[in-house]
Order: sequence, then structure tokens, then C-alpha cells
Amino acid sequence: METEDGALEGHFEPSCEWQHEEGFDVLLVHLPKFKDKEGLKVQISNFGVLKISGDRRVQNRTRIKFFKEIPVSKDHNTDEIKANFEKSVLKITLPKKVTAASTNGSFKEEYKATKSMEMEVGKQISKNSRFRKFKKVAISIAAIVVVVSALSGFAYYIYRSTIVED
Repeated sequence: METEDGALEGHFEPSCEWQHEEGFDVLLVHLPKFKDKEGLKVQISNFGVLKISGDRRVQNRTRIKFFKEIPVSKDHNTDEIKANFEKSVLKITLPKKVTAASTNGSFKEEYKATKSMEMEVGKQISKNSRFRKFKKVAISIAAIVVVVSALSGFAYYIYRSTIVED
């Protein structure tokens, strides 16, 4: 794809790798074309979705971009997420919330049992929020169509009632 200034643009999907530790999880995002953190952005949405993006020039007239969304489970403390970039790897540390279950040692078993379920729920929440937005737009469009139809019918009725028959 070519941009306005004539540069070539490419999109890619970075590879990711999870590491699970006792008090936190680490997401490693491999970015071989990025040599420094310039152009990288890591954000967490209000809905618990980690958004990672990057935009960089690799040669004079070539740009590369990526965008990735990853749902974050409720057992992570989103206010304490940290990221650093080193040797073409973006390391995002997601600390886990401290709960009563984690103090008695049963948290690890409980976490393993529910981890896959929570990630699935996180994906569904992301999909459902998109579905809700689509549903809102569809309902708004339907309401507009109904109002325009009603006004058109009323205008036609007024027009027909004002015509005087000979």
C-alpha cells in the first residue's frame, strides 16, 4: 500500500508469548523490525483490553505498522501494568490482584482451573461490546427509517387532502 507521500506501507502481525509467574503474568511481543521504543504504544481500555500498536519507518520510503488487542482477565491489576522494550522485544508485565484465596495457597490451583475460562470470557466481552455497538447503530437506523416513512406518509396525506376534485 502506498501513502500520500509516496512511501510504501506494510502491516504485520507480531508473535506473542505468555509467561506465567506466581504474582504476575508477562506478555512478550516480538518486534524484529523495531530497534527502539519510538513509535510503540501500549494502552489499556476501560473494558480491560490491552491495545498494542506500532508504526515505524524501516527504510527511506517504507513504513511498517501493527495493531493488536488482547483481553486482560479480571484477576490482573490494570493500574499496575508496566511495559519496557529491549532487544526487539516488548515486555508487558501484568501483576495479579492480591486476593484472600492467594494467601492460603489454593489460588494457584483455582487460577489454573479458571484461566482458560476467563480468557474465553474476555474474548466474548470484546465481541459482545462490538455487537452492542452494531446493535445500537442498527436500531438507530431503523428508528430513522420509521420516522422518515411516517413523515412521508403524513406529507402525502396532506397533499392528497388539499387537492380539490372537480
